Amino acid sequence: MRNFKNLVAVPGFRKGKAPLSLVERNYGSYAKEEFYNKSIGEYYKEALDEEKINPVNQGEAANIEWEKGKDLVATFKFEVMPEVEVKKYKELEIPFEPVEFQENMIDLTVEDFRNRMATMEEVEGESEEGDTVEAVIKFLDDDGKVTKEVNRQFVIGDNVYCKNFNNKMTGIKAGTEVKTKLFTKSQKSEDEDIGENIKDREFLVEVKSIKRKILPELNDEFAKDLEYESVEEMRKQIEIELKKKLENDNEQEKKSAILNKLVEENPVEVPKSMVKYYAEQLAKPYAEAYKIDIEKIAPIYQQNAENDLKSHLIMQKIIEIESPEVTEKDMEITIEENAANMNMDVEKYKKMYKKQIESDDFQAAIKEKKIIKIIEESSKFVPLPKEEEKKEDNKEEE
Repeated sequence: MRNFKNLVAVPGFRKGKAPLSLVERNYGSYAKEEFYNKSIGEYYKEALDEEKINPVNQGEAANIEWEKGKDLVATFKFEVMPEVEVKKYKELEIPFEPVEFQENMIDLTVEDFRNRMATMEEVEGESEEGDTVEAVIKFLDDDGKVTKEVNRQFVIGDNVYCKNFNNKMTGIKAGTEVKTKLFTKSQKSEDEDIGENIKDREFLVEVKSIKRKILPELNDEFAKDLEYESVEEMRKQIEIELKKKLENDNEQEKKSAILNKLVEENPVEVPKSMVKYYAEQLAKPYAEAYKIDIEKIAPIYQQNAENDLKSHLIMQKIIEIESPEVTEKDMEITIEENAANMNMDVEKYKKMYKKQIESDDFQAAIKEKKIIKIIEESSKFVPLPKEEEKKEDNKEEE
């Protein structure tokens, strides 16, 4: 207060000459607030350093007590990194089944190529299942008069409307008007313009156009359009790429299964502030792309964020326990694998990703991979639970 006295001018006194009691009476609460703002943060930091505490979020003052003639007592609320205790990470039973390659996967991929290169042709005759229809859906009142119209495009047999509607859309020509219901009473309306209160009423549907997908013929010319020499070569290349993708996907799924089991076997509480921050980081790309308030969509990512953080903390603890060594050979193998996955020359990869290769994160990823291998080799992979078993488990939980 004496320091503050020298800074204020009280009417009737020269600056800094007013009695301390008068300054305290007139400016006491303001002086306290100024002191809090300038000094509390410093005391908070000193206390953290002294106690060797590292908060994971910004601390907030929960309570401040300061009476005249007594020491100031400030209570701060903050979260700290949890103590992680890993009880079990070897000899686990991990539910996981790899997806096996099947020949029909090649056929499905070829059909996908054909669909992507298909052309749409106007249909003059009658419509069939799979045709694309452009129509005007007309809303009718009790007297059968049109009150509203909306344009719609849909594929017959593959849309949100009921089976009867699709039947009525089959075997008709462009220019036809059909009176029909769009949804049944038991269906939920998935058309934003059709509310639940009118979903099972009759509508008038005017068919404006019908288009049919024409798939290209499967021959060597088609393969050449996709930069293959022949259909045979295309199928061989598709098989190679599918097997490579399956291998990568299976490895990722296996790793996820291992991490999920670690979280299940080793419960750990993650600070809410960490979960909130990480969920926002996961949501950020989507929020920015679609110009959505991040606070609205971050909760959708919360469960994933919490699981990721739990598995990360557990993995860090296991790395601490096992202390895996990263050798030059490990580095070279990882560089070669990364370059191969990116279809890049090894030397080019080294030049382009020099900073990443020299970073701690690069070595951390290798250590994590070694831990996953240790867990994998000591554990047993078991079949995934069947749907019936899952339902029974859910009933027991209820």
